[in-house]
Amino acid sequence: MKYLSCAETAKLVRQALKEAFPRVNFSVRSKRYSGGASISVRWTDGPNDAQVSAITSGFAGAYFDGSIDYQGSVYHMLQGKQVSFGADFIFTTRDDSEAAVERAIGHVYRKFEGNFGNSCVPRPTVKAYVMGELWSVRLPGLHDWNGQNLQTEIGAVIAKHTFTPKVGKSATALSVFVTHDDGYSKTSGSGMSAVNVDSGDDE
Repeated sequence: MKYLSCAETAKLVRQALKEAFPRVNFSVRSKRYSGGASISVRWTDGPNDAQVSAITSGFAGAYFDGSIDYQGSVYHMLQGKQVSFGADFIFTTRDDSEAAVERAIGHVYRKFEGNFGNSCVPRPTVKAYVMGELWSVRLPGLHDWNGQNLQTEIGAVIAKHTFTPKVGKSATALSVFVTHDDGYSKTSGSGMSAVNVDSGDDE
């Protein structure tokens, strides 16, 4: 088995992201600490977190089972050879421009304009969202039954929206294949598995 360092893994992640999202600037940083290592990926606007995580998740060398507070190992094949990636986890964070926040606010305001009008709540501002001032603002008839608020309402729109509807193919990401994990969660924990298993019944 070939062992790749966290820095070497980060290089592969950076290449995979460049192939999948050629017009997006990503910050990919590796970090080692006592007991492990991780990679942090940040970018502004562009693809949403789900799109980026679909590319980066295959490079994570570990999984975590919170039910037993256990971190297990994940093993891979890279270009047909067995490898162990040096980054335990890969964290992704999308930063939102003021324009992206304003777009989400407009979407929420138009969708619930009647609720805003009936409750005399003014149209939210970008500054109010960024400063977290909307956590306590609820629209009667909408947020009085589901525990949400304007901050979470706008945040959900931001998180779901993508400025990159088409994701390119990444030869680097496609060259990585998760083979197995250490199996401990399946025998002693919540039953997590790093390998996708098709649960469909055969005809």
